[in-house]
Amino acid sequence: MSLVDSARSTISKARQRLHPNRIVFHHVPKCGGTSVGRAIRKRFLLSQATVLPEATYRAEEMLDPSASAAELLARAEELRERMFLYHLAAGVDCVSAHVRFSDAGWAAYGEKAKFVTILREPVARFISHYRYSHGRPGAHGHIPEDFETFLNGPAARQFGAFYTYFFSGLPSTADMTTGEALDRAKANLAKFHVVGFLDDTPGFESAIKAQVGVRIRIGHENKARAPKPSGDREFADLIDEITQPDQAFFAFARKLQGPRKLQGQ
Repeated sequence: MSLVDSARSTISKARQRLHPNRIVFHHVPKCGGTSVGRAIRKRFLLSQATVLPEATYRAEEMLDPSASAAELLARAEELRERMFLYHLAAGVDCVSAHVRFSDAGWAAYGEKAKFVTILREPVARFISHYRYSHGRPGAHGHIPEDFETFLNGPAARQFGAFYTYFFSGLPSTADMTTGEALDRAKANLAKFHVVGFLDDTPGFESAIKAQVGVRIRIGHENKARAPKPSGDREFADLIDEITQPDQAFFAFARKLQGPRKLQGQ
């Protein structure tokens, strides 16, 4: 056996010992996923990968500098899914990425890897997403409008149905506020091996240990630097109305929490 073959064999045996299960972490924006993803990837150092949203957008921008921001965002979403599927096909043990639920990914690897995600209370997620995007001039997805203007525009409605957008598996251009889209998102979430919540990270850590076989410790990274938007209390009723799709999804997710998700399906 050559030195290279010997090294590969040693690494393969170490992976089998240290990585008892493959894991797919679907990172929903502004749900604490940066901290969670890094905590998980630290336990899979021998075989882990991610997909960076900003990089996928810039890659599409290089390919077509004349494309609109909306076109680039849609193409970047498609590129992320392709990269996600590539990492799965390449045999990576841990894939942690800002990527929407993929029907193709689940069909091929739903029984070969543990699919996990973590969610956040919808109103808090909505406000955090605005703060983050508003405070990043020059970045993809930047929101230049003040909070009141944003709330009365179409982007707010998209943010209010973000969980449906992320988990439905529908094209990004579909109407995510329909009952059909919500039902699809719920059905896909129910497939996951672990569904955690940002307000219960110890419970999520325990579920990961039970399902995946590794211990993780979640820190707190990537806090929004932009100030809290003024008027968030003034517009509380409007925000509540806008986020109704996500609130319905979140209520369903809470019902999934319990022995089935903590101890196995």
